[in-house]
This record gives sequence, C-alpha cells and structure tokens, in this order.
Amino acid sequence: MAPLIPSAKATLSYPLYAVDFDPLDSTRLLVGGGGGAGRTGVGNKITLLDTSNPNDLQELRDIELSKDEDSVTSLAVGVDQDGSPLVFAGVNSSPADVEKGKNLHFRVFRTDASATAKGKAVAQKATADKITEISRSALFEGTENELYQRITRLSKPFQGQPQLGAVATGLAKASEIVLFDTSSTSPPRSRGAVQSNKEAVDVDFIQTGKDEYLFAYCDEHDIYLKKITAVADAEEPECVYITPATRGSERPTTPKFRAMRFLTKDFVIMLTNIASNSGVALQIFRLPPSGKGQCRLSQSIRLPMRVTKATGLAVSNLTPPASPTSPQGYTQFVVAVAGHDISISLFKVDLQVEGTVSLVSKIKPFRTFKNVHPLQITGLAFSNFTPPTHPVTAQTPPQHLKLASVGMSNTVVVHTLPLFPVPLSVKRGQSKTPRYVVALPSSAAVFGMGILVSIIGIALTAIIIQGILEIRGGVPVYLNARSHLPVVLQERLGRPYEFPEGYKPIPSTATARPTGVNHHHIGVPLDSDSQPLANEDGSALRLPEFFEQLQLQQEASGDSVVLLRESSGDGEGVETHVHDEEKHGAHNAKTWEELPKAQKEGWKKRLSDAGHWAEDMGETVLKGVLFSELAGVVGDAVRG
Repeated sequence: MAPLIPSAKATLSYPLYAVDFDPLDSTRLLVGGGGGAGRTGVGNKITLLDTSNPNDLQELRDIELSKDEDSVTSLAVGVDQDGSPLVFAGVNSSPADVEKGKNLHFRVFRTDASATAKGKAVAQKATADKITEISRSALFEGTENELYQRITRLSKPFQGQPQLGAVATGLAKASEIVLFDTSSTSPPRSRGAVQSNKEAVDVDFIQTGKDEYLFAYCDEHDIYLKKITAVADAEEPECVYITPATRGSERPTTPKFRAMRFLTKDFVIMLTNIASNSGVALQIFRLPPSGKGQCRLSQSIRLPMRVTKATGLAVSNLTPPASPTSPQGYTQFVVAVAGHDISISLFKVDLQVEGTVSLVSKIKPFRTFKNVHPLQITGLAFSNFTPPTHPVTAQTPPQHLKLASVGMSNTVVVHTLPLFPVPLSVKRGQSKTPRYVVALPSSAAVFGMGILVSIIGIALTAIIIQGILEIRGGVPVYLNARSHLPVVLQERLGRPYEFPEGYKPIPSTATARPTGVNHHHIGVPLDSDSQPLANEDGSALRLPEFFEQLQLQQEASGDSVVLLRESSGDGEGVETHVHDEEKHGAHNAKTWEELPKAQKEGWKKRLSDAGHWAEDMGETVLKGVLFSELAGVVGDAVRG
C-alpha cells in the first residue's frame, strides 16, 4: 500500500543551500549550493530536477560554476517576458575579485529556451537542454570581503506583468535591501533600496494591483512595511511592530524573528525563535490598513518542546487570486517549518472572508516529518498550486502540493501532499471554481480519535467481563445479563471450575438444613444472602466451611445430634448424619478430645483424603465436632 504522503529523495554531489520550484511548472525544481571557493574539490552548481514521479527524483541538467568563486547562497525562480523560467541567484565572485572591490554577486540563469527561441531554428533548440548564465551584476554598494547575497526573493508571477524582487546582504556592516523587477535582466531594473544598521532577517512581497506591491521585511525584533508603486519615492519603510522585551531584574530576553511571509495584504505570518533556544512559535499579525500604525497579533501557536530552534519557513496559498486586482476569497494556507532537529512541521490556517472583513482561524498542526535529512535543513519551498478552472468531475485528476527541502548533507527531499476539493454542499467559502484543501487529518484529531477508540474498547471489555461474572454469580448484578442472553449461552459461560485431580465428594444424609441453604460446587462464588451446606451429590466446600456447616446443621436439627461417620456407600468417604435418639437409640459418638489416638489418626486420614482437612490447619477446627468410631481402626486395635 502506498504511503499517505509519498516522498522522493536524491543525493547530489555538493551541499545544498537554496531551493525553489518553477512557478509555471510544479514538476521542475531548482536547487543550488556547492563547496565555495577553495581546494575542497566540491563543485558549485545549480541543478534542475524532475519531480513528476512522487517516489523518484530525476536530474535533468545542471550548470557547474567556477570553483574559484563562492557557492550558490540563495536563489529564486521567476519568468521573463516570454514566459520562460529564469533563475536569480546569489554567487560571490572569486576572493581575488572581491579584494579588488569587484563582486558581481547577482547572477541570472536561463533553464530553458524562451518561447521565441523555441519557435526559431533548430540550432537554437540545443539551448533547451542546458542551464546557461545570461547576466551577472553588482547590486550592493558595500564592498566588504565577507558580504554576500543572503536573501533572494520574488513576488508571485502574474501573466503579462513583471515580478518584483529583492536581494539582501549578509555579514555586511551596513545592511542593504535592493529592490528590482524582472522586466530586464542585464542589469535588472532597480526599484529602490533600503539601508539599515540592522541586518534583514527576511523579506517578502505581495502584489495588490497593477504595478503596486506591499513590501515587508524584518530584522530580529522589528517588522517594517512599505507600499511600492510605479512612481519611485524616497519614503522609508514604516515600523509596524516592535517585539516587547522581558521586564525584570534579570538580563532582558527577547524572541528573535527567523522568517516572514505574507498570507494576504492584511496578514503576515512570522516564525519566531524564543530566547535561549527554548522553543519556536508561529505568529500571525494583522497589518494596519493604512500601512502606518502597529500590527495586532491574531493567532499564534508554539511548536512542540523538542523543536528548540527553527531554520526555515515556507507558505502556500491553495486558492490564490486569479489576478492582482482580484479580492482574496476563502482559502487555506499550508505552512511548513524546518526545525533544528532536522524535522519539518506542517500547519494549516483557514481564511474566512465576509464582505470586506477577513479572519484567520487557529493555526492547526497536521503532520510532522522527522529526520528528513541527515544534517541541518537549509531551505524549504512549496510548489505553486493553481486550482483547476473547470468544475470538478470524475475525470479531474488528483491534485497535489509538493514540498521540497534541501540540506547540508547534499540531499533533496520532495514530499507530495494530497489535496481534495471542498464539497459544493459547503456554501460558505465556496466559489464557482473549485477550492482545494489539504486532505490530511490533524495529528490532534488522530490522537483524539485514538483515545476515543481506546475508551470504547475498554468499556466494551469491562461490560463483557461484568456480564460473564454476573452469570457465574461472582459480582453484584448491574447489567442483568441473565435476562439478555440465551440459556444455552448462559450454561456455557456459567460452567463451574474444574475440580482438582483426586477430588472425592462427601455424600450427606442430612435431612434437615437451615433455611436458605443452597447446594454449590467448590470454587463457585456464592450469593451474599445464602450460605451453602452440602450438595445433594455429596460435594462439599473447602475448610473451614465444611465444619461450619456441621454447626449450622446442629442448630437446625433441634434435639437431634449431628455427627460424622463413615460413608455407608464405599466405606472410604465421610458423611454427616443427623441422629435422633428416639428413633435410632443412643449414639456412641465422641468429641475430638474424647477420641483415642488411633481414632484421631484414622479420622485425620479420612478427612484429608476427602479434601476437608490438611496438616497445616491444625486440630482446632476439629474440636466441637462429634465423631463416630471407625470400625476398621477398632478392628486393627483388637488384632494388635
């Protein structure tokens, strides 16, 4: 049976630091990394993978970069004006060039021939089978030796419109964020820059209209927001959130942002590492409508305690708007978080829209992948999912969302998450085109269902045991099982326990019994309001009940005498006898103290053989009982 979430894994020849899907084809995955500049022997590459098979990854082609230059530190896949994929990557120049102040860190690659080239001569067709570099340039003003392009991000592509992009520095004395669009690549068209004395942790975009965007970035503690339009302005981004620090006598501790993504133009989700590696939290903030003011926390969730630090975040909108000007309707977001423990945690968030008001549901975890990579996870990316535009029918193929992750262990793993359409019977949030959600129950729901099934199983087992014990008479009656089961079944369930090997019953000739006396087998529990004396078939109970019955018989016999004598049947057993002196004459029975030693030894043997007495019980239980003389013992004494 195929797993619920199939996964495919490939191991390449170099460590991986960046990953992204082709926005127009979710089966094409780009990864990049390498050993950097030096004599490590590990190359620097960008590789194109085919993910169409959910259980296997195929390398289509790659480009090997210069070993004198740095590795691929970040990348993002976009499209050009012809609709062909472009890869925007961060690759530092060689150390020698960087020393000279010449660092062409911004690289653009083409992974396929453009639509125009595909229609031209066959000679150009060969370009479709390799990755080619088409430009390199420097976007940062800083020239520090350690500076590199740590972040490369692109907005979601819409047909006929250029994408907005951003690159951000790492290890720079003065942090820079440079904005550009994809209308040109040699060099890219600049859309402004942001300078800061704090390094940007993450950046993101969302397009809100024709050539209009919301741009947000965060450092470790603050969130900044700015509207980007076709008209350039020098206005600085507005700080819309400042993380509060702890108050107290100890050293202040403040959580640190690790990543951010837009959900809609009204909400942004933040990945936060709690101070001192003490945990990770996901937080959703509502942005101020005017772009000025302070964010408000809408939802938050803390990851399990085993995840002490997060390294990456990816978000997918399962029902994105068809155009930048289309309003966002009901949708579900899938969120992936990479943990320092090489696990990936998945969450889902539902967006509810009523008129101009939108609300986000609680952040619900629904799956965790553990030990995804041998070493630390360095990148996460979801494929670009676009729902079918036609109504869902039996011929509509199954829909999936792919999640790719890469690690320092040279490994790339792709999980394929199944999706299913929201039923048309669900009026709220349904539209003319199908809306899809993840088809997996949450881990909390699975755990709750397991608990419920366990409780039901335990309850049924307890009911069955109670019913069986009621039929056997071993417990008070609560279920009244005897009234609900056939007699045949009751006979099978109420079968008495097996007697021990060598057990001999004692026939009783007693004619008078106390009121309420029942006949019962050895080992079968008794009703609380009855006390058995002896069975009609001669069975007797374990000591001391046997001798207690003699006392009860004595009390119930009136003037008659109850005594023990030899069995009149086989001569080997023991039986009780009610002796009426008016009918039977005077008896010669004696108490235990009056019996001679030989008689005592004979009675001990008979009672022991019958299972009524044992040596460790002592002679106390025999006192107060009348015994007749054993004929065999008297004969032996005379012959002796």
